[in-house]
Amino acid sequence: MALKEHEYVRQTLERYTNSPLESFQEHILLTNFKQYLQGFEKKTQECCSEGNFRIVNAKEQNCTMIDFGIGSPQAALVINCLAYLDQLKSVIVLGMCGGIDDILEFGDFVIPTAAIRGEGTSRHYLPKEFPAIPATSVNIICRRAVKDKNIAPRQGIMYTTDRRLWEFDQDFVDYLRRQRILAIDMELATLFSVAYRYEIPIGSIMLVSDMPLQKRGIKGKKLHEEIYPKYMEMHLDMGMEAVAQLDANWEKVERKLNSEW
Repeated sequence: MALKEHEYVRQTLERYTNSPLESFQEHILLTNFKQYLQGFEKKTQECCSEGNFRIVNAKEQNCTMIDFGIGSPQAALVINCLAYLDQLKSVIVLGMCGGIDDILEFGDFVIPTAAIRGEGTSRHYLPKEFPAIPATSVNIICRRAVKDKNIAPRQGIMYTTDRRLWEFDQDFVDYLRRQRILAIDMELATLFSVAYRYEIPIGSIMLVSDMPLQKRGIKGKKLHEEIYPKYMEMHLDMGMEAVAQLDANWEKVERKLNSEW
């Protein structure tokens, strides 16, 4: 007999993570940087398992971290699969972005309020006129986690593209400037869109990893190597603190979420 959709998706998640579904925790941290997963593994003293995705399940923190790779198809796949977890409560994205607005600097933290769907994957989940937005109740806690580090987070609209090496397309750069885009990435609008489709509470804390429109601001090898020792641990701590606050205050958060959906 053919597999039903929920059976197929759940089996896909197990295959792609090499982890049984019962090991997944209620809150998920998503990243696409293996260094972050290794940092989480070290902080929680838990072991990583690996399939197409890398994963660490930390029972004590009630948190699972997944490194899902790069690009909008991978982003859609991981959220689509997580939607079929019975115990799932929230998802927080710890990603990196390129700063577009000159108010930003390398090392700033951004709490996106929305993301423009400049990629192609999200159209399979939502009509083109739908915005890609996070859950406000989750985003508030993400913002608080940044402020708890005595850092003022930036907030605004991201642009998600599925085009790599866009930095030298002047027409596209001019478009980003005209629309007052705060920053750019390759996954966030997809993550927000698919999460909305499946009613998954999602928020994000993004690190500005480069300022590609400024002179010497493109993330070359040297700049890339500076990111992890300077900012990764702080970024990871913010995500873990946000999860801890969500977990401790879930009943209150859940009541607010009911009005959002």
